[in-house]
Amino acid sequence: MKDAATGVVGTLVRGATGAVARVLFPPACPGCGADTLLHGGLCAACWSDTQFLSGNGCRTCGRPLEGKFDDQEDLVCDICLDNPPLWDRGVAVAHYGGTMRRLILRLKHGDRLDLAPVLGAAGARAGAALLREADFIAPVPSHWLRRLKRRYNQSAELARAVASAAGRGDAYVPGLLRRTRRTPSQEGRDREGRAANLSGAISLAPRWRERVAGRSVLLVDDVLTTGATFNAAAAALRGAGAGRVDVIAMALVKRSGLAYLGTDDEDQDPEAEDGQG
Repeated sequence: MKDAATGVVGTLVRGATGAVARVLFPPACPGCGADTLLHGGLCAACWSDTQFLSGNGCRTCGRPLEGKFDDQEDLVCDICLDNPPLWDRGVAVAHYGGTMRRLILRLKHGDRLDLAPVLGAAGARAGAALLREADFIAPVPSHWLRRLKRRYNQSAELARAVASAAGRGDAYVPGLLRRTRRTPSQEGRDREGRAANLSGAISLAPRWRERVAGRSVLLVDDVLTTGATFNAAAAALRGAGAGRVDVIAMALVKRSGLAYLGTDDEDQDPEAEDGQG
């Protein structure tokens, strides 16, 4: 009887606390600050400004493909056919532009760690199938000097949020990979230049070298441009015998070969905005 009463009191207290929090901190759109019905939910304007990726998509990068296809499992875009990634399957939440670009830049440069759960929930929905099969969920690593300057690795915050939203917190391994060399900015480099810049810059943490053999690893990062960073991480995992490497990116840069599509500011190279390779 006492335990039941305690449970009821606890429920009432939590309900009252939640009500007070809703009054003091009403839901606001993470994209623009407008009032919304749910915490973390986008307003109508920011939702329409986000180019979510859905429907037919490349199985390795998530790039949307036009037309109707009988086999949805083996669709591959021309870019991935010409330059096959070192990972197996991949998804992206949205194109890099509009609201998605603003959220990512605020997380990376504005100390807006509160945006990680918002983006992570979207990543978990997009990559639900990959998350179910992953033995390990890991972020793309950043160099320690970069973390010292920024105070955190945004990819680690995103990977943690993705794993949590999917109920796979037990699979999250933040220290699986490490960045052993601080690379110059990727700005202005073509696909080959980006790959060369990152060659050998990512390695597997020594204590994990034997544990990933034959296992499935899911990598998480904020933006997929040419795939050079994911490729460098996948190469380290392949070298240790990983059975499968999949990826989730919050945003995919619109590209056709080496040329960016579009001419406005929102289609510029995200590396130019970040300054990191």
